[in-house]
This record gives sequence, C-alpha cells and structure tokens, in this order.
Amino acid sequence: MSTTPQQIAEALKADPFWIDPALADTLNPALIDKAKTTVDGVDFPVYVIAVDAHRVDREVLEQIKVFHGGEGAYVMINGAEDLAVDETFADTDEKLEVMDQNLNASDDWNVSTPSTTKLNILLGYYADPQERTDTEAVTGQDVPGTEVVDDSGSGSFAPLFLGAAILVLALVIAGVWLAKSARERKQDREREHAFTLPSRLLNRVDSLQRSSLRDSISGETAELAESLSSMQTADLDATGADRVERALDAYQMARRIVDDEAATRLDLAGAMVLIRQAGHEIAEAGRSPRKRGARRSTVPQSLCTINPLHGEAQTTSRVDADGQSVRVPVCRACGDDLRAGRELRWIFDGDTPYVEGNSVWSRTLFGAIGGDLVTALHRERPDLD
Repeated sequence: MSTTPQQIAEALKADPFWIDPALADTLNPALIDKAKTTVDGVDFPVYVIAVDAHRVDREVLEQIKVFHGGEGAYVMINGAEDLAVDETFADTDEKLEVMDQNLNASDDWNVSTPSTTKLNILLGYYADPQERTDTEAVTGQDVPGTEVVDDSGSGSFAPLFLGAAILVLALVIAGVWLAKSARERKQDREREHAFTLPSRLLNRVDSLQRSSLRDSISGETAELAESLSSMQTADLDATGADRVERALDAYQMARRIVDDEAATRLDLAGAMVLIRQAGHEIAEAGRSPRKRGARRSTVPQSLCTINPLHGEAQTTSRVDADGQSVRVPVCRACGDDLRAGRELRWIFDGDTPYVEGNSVWSRTLFGAIGGDLVTALHRERPDLD
C-alpha cells in the first residue's frame, strides 16, 4: 500500500470511504453503494477503508484511527474475505453498544464470506442495533424455585398454610437483614468502583494525547490524596498501610511513564494499568479488616489484559501466552471473542501483538501473571524508579 496511514486519515475527513485505486474495479460496486447509503443512516461516524492487501493490517487501521482523531467506528476490508474494526468513543455505553453490534455481525458470517458482504452485514447492525443475546443465560430448568408441586387430597391445607408461614417468616428475616446491610454493601460497591478509569482517559492514551493525559493523571492523583486524607491513614493496620504504599508506588511509576516523551503507546497503556491498580489498592485499604476476607464480586477489579484500552475487565478467561494457558481478566468483547474462537484484538508492540514481544508488559501480561507488577517494574525498568 503506497498511501500512508496519515494520508488515508486526511482523506477520510473529506469522504468516510477510502478505496485503494487498485481495488476500484475489483469490489462489487452495488455492495459499495449500498454500504454508503447505509452509513448515511447510522447515528455515529463510520469510516470504511478498502485496501489492496492479502490480509488487513490491524496496526495500520489503528494508526489511521489515531491520525484521524475523530470518534467513530473504523472498518477495514480487503478485496477478499478480511474485515477488521477499531472504534473509539468517549461515551462508554456507546462504545459497548458498537462492540455488541460487531459481535452480532460476526455471528452472521463465516470465514469465507466476502469482505463487502461482511461490511454490509456489519453496517446493517450499526443502522439497526440489536440486543446482544446472552449465550450463557440460565435456562428455566436450572433456576431454583421453579418446581411445581401438585399436592392434592384432604390434608393439603395444612402443608400449604405451613409453607406460606415459612415464606412470610423468611421474607421478614430477609427484610431485616437487607435494611441492616444495604448501606454497608452500597459503601463497599462505591469503594470498589471509585477508581474505575473513565473512558476519556483511555481514549487519550489511544490518541497519544500526552498533555491531556498528564492533566488527567494529576486530577486522579488529587482524588487519591483526598481519599487518603479521609481514610485517616495513621489509623490503618499493617495490611492497609502496605496497600497504601503500593498504591503510591504505582502512581509514581505511572506518572514517570507519562512524563517520558519517548514512552510508547504500549507503555502508556501500562501506565493506565498502574493507575487502576493503585485505585484498587486504595479501595481495599479502605475496607474494614473484618470485611477483607469476605466474599467479593466475581468481576475483576482491573483493565482488560488483551488490551487495557478496551476498558474494565468483566470476567476472567484462559488465553495462550508464551506457550502456556493462563486465566486473565478480559473485557466483555474479548470474552465473547474467546468463546467464539475469534482472533483476539491484542494491543500491539510495534508491528506484533504485545504478547509476542519481550517487554515487561508481555512477561507479566500487564500484571495478570508473575506476581506484583510494580515489583516487576522495579526489577526490569530501573528508569522508572
């Protein structure tokens, strides 16, 4: 491809469709016209790039998105069967909605479906979004309490009355327990999610806006200081004090990464992981000692291991890394990709998925394996000390 990603990005500002001249007579004109008509009816910006290449290059697509700088969905196709999507939205709900439609569309095609057909299927979902079906929904026979008991005869009233009385008593007990513990559970949930990174911060990493990122981290640091002050750190036990120390260490490393003009996009994503880790440590330090061993939410308190810029992890799944299968936190979209056997959208280190590289981020999978991430950074990245 002789045209550079920056040139394509500039062209997309005038026309949301960029088609490599070498493909002009190859792509089905009727399907391209249909795609253009559909894009006009989509509620968010969609940019389509058609390249004359054996395989679409996700790294090039990512560069086009960064150079363009606008929100929306960026779709790349070739003249065969390949299609790739990259998206950026400030609004998390909008981003998740688009990801859901990407998954819906991929369910409707197979590997050999022509790329122009895939494009129109995808755009159809963008124009008319469909709710994502939960493939792991519990069936009726698995739901407790759905059994039907047919107890007929003259003695049926007594067990029925007794069952009703037990039910009322259970409801009363449950009501008392809920009234007593609702506030505590609400406080725990708020504490757990207090340091969930806003999508605006992740999007700034995605577009390499270091100046804005520094300002945002300064704001996050100020919130951290306020939280520490309200926690009365002098009263923390040894475990809580250790967590606070690790949090401060992680924040300082994140700040050094962002201040480094030579920091790569992968490094900046690592800085976001450190900030999220620091927030989690502070949230845990703020929990009372008697609650630290209590049953927690099954949702991981971390960013997606496949690509931290995807946002918050929603579950854990097994992935293959460095010749071994490990369970790591992943976002909802990556979890769906794993279950469906689709190619994972790893963040890149240069021109390869970071997991195939030799950085501290790949060896630790952003802290998901191999122990504490901050300790690993102290050992392998003395420039951050």
